Amino acid sequence: MSRPGTFGVDESGRDVVWDHFAAMHSVIQGATRSGKSVLAYAVLADAARDPRIRVVGVDPSGLLLAPHRRGDDDALIHLGTADPEAACQVVERLVRMMDKRIRILLERGLDSVPKYVHRRAFPLFLIVFEELPAILSWLDGEDQGRKPGEKFAPRMRLAMGRLLRESAKAGMRVSPVLIQRAEVANLPERAQYARRVSMRVDNRASVELLMELATPEDVDRIMGLRLGQGVIHEAGEPLRYFRADYLEYADYRAAVLAARAGDPRREVVSDGAA
Repeated sequence: MSRPGTFGVDESGRDVVWDHFAAMHSVIQGATRSGKSVLAYAVLADAARDPRIRVVGVDPSGLLLAPHRRGDDDALIHLGTADPEAACQVVERLVRMMDKRIRILLERGLDSVPKYVHRRAFPLFLIVFEELPAILSWLDGEDQGRKPGEKFAPRMRLAMGRLLRESAKAGMRVSPVLIQRAEVANLPERAQYARRVSMRVDNRASVELLMELATPEDVDRIMGLRLGQGVIHEAGEPLRYFRADYLEYADYRAAVLAARAGDPRREVVSDGAA
């Protein structure tokens, strides 16, 4: 990564910045082998280097969020698909934290948490959902045969919806949500995502759904993007095409662990070759 907060360069050779503190939720879509995961590595490695930020969330694969986990009993990160109750509890716990922060804001006459307030003891939370459709599909499967009051998927959708609608003012961001392709069913509260990124996607309707400013020519171009190429749209800005920095998983993991240990010399463990 060329400098803190960047994850690639645009067509003019300018750094493309990912501002974690901007009051916006984020979604990244991309087909398999499009570079979506590599982009997520760059974004979350950068977040890990800032002691004011805490990365949390739900990750069925267990790979993306594992380096951020603070012990096997981390109450704010769930890995894998063995315990749907624990996955729901993570997101519901974050909702309760959001509610507490909002009460504090009301008591102090504020409408949002100021950036300068964030520190290790009061971090900006980045709430990650790795492959959200897989999470929802997993929970829907677990719900088969259960009574309405015992189902997991409605709990997850309800809690996630509240976070998307209310958490930005409380110093929390649903960022990033990762999906292979945007569909109405697998991207709840779509209007709440003010930062949208698309890597290559093979489905035209998914590009049009996520990238509402895209012209027919843009849609064709996005569907033909190469590995590591993408387009970003932030509220009020035009589409911006970029090439993401390349970061291997081993280096991503090392960067996160080194940041947590306060030792940047341990960040690179491979030669970074593609």
